[in-house]
Order: sequence, then C-alpha cells, then structure tokens
Amino acid sequence: MLLVESMLALSILTVLGLVLLKLSLNILHPRQMVLQQVLTDAYLTCERASAERIPFDSLLADNSPWPEFPTTSTTQEEIGRLPGDRPIYGTVTRTRLPDADNFPIDGGSGSPDTTNPAAMRIWKVQSVITYTVGGRNYAKSRTVLRSQ
Repeated sequence: MLLVESMLALSILTVLGLVLLKLSLNILHPRQMVLQQVLTDAYLTCERASAERIPFDSLLADNSPWPEFPTTSTTQEEIGRLPGDRPIYGTVTRTRLPDADNFPIDGGSGSPDTTNPAAMRIWKVQSVITYTVGGRNYAKSRTVLRSQ
C-alpha cells in the first residue's frame, strides 16, 4: 500500500510540475516579442542618428548609403541577439527623397522667386526595416528631414 501511495504522490507532483512549466513558458513567450520590438527600435534609433550626422555632401554623393528615390539600398543586418545568443536579422532599405520646392537641379520644381527664395535644399532620408517574428512579417520606418 505504501508503494501505491508514493507512486500516486509522485504522479500528482509530476503533473503539477508540468502544468507550472507550461504556465511559465506562456508568460515568457510575450516577453520575446517585446524584446524583439525593443531591439528593432534601438536599431532604428542608430539609423536615425546616422542619417542626422552624415555630412550633407556625403548624403548627396553617388555612393551615399541613402540613394535617391526610386533607387534603394537594401542590406541584411543583424539587429541584435536574444537570450541564448540567438541572432535576429532584418532587412534594412534606405532611400532619400527630394522636397518638391527644391530647385530642379536638386530634384524639385521650386523657383527662386516664389517657392524657394532662400535656396534651401531639403531631403527626406528614410530607413525601413522589415523582419519576421513567429511567421508574421513586420516593418518599421524612420524618416529624417535634412536641410542645407
């Protein structure tokens, strides 16, 4: 009888342990999604800082990291690492768009008399990151206005 009681107690403890393990895994899964969101936000913050500090001449050069629209620059980047040293990868697409009031030489249709008397050059510098989590695709973007 003692053997049956101890076997029953061990069975109950095993079932209870498995239920608690399943509950703890259900709690951790949403945290993985939040961690991936934080990593992509941090990566885009670095992209934005890079777009704000690049010299204007380098931004407008032929070999710029942000080519003029409709041309885009696409690279596969490691965004960060999850616990367990698992890397997260995303595709970063970069481009720049001229403002409509820029002079025609700068990609716009502005004129010195009416639309652009200060001869400003304004560009929208855009970075878009796409990544996959749990079989679903996500995209985030950051746009910086640069002027000279």
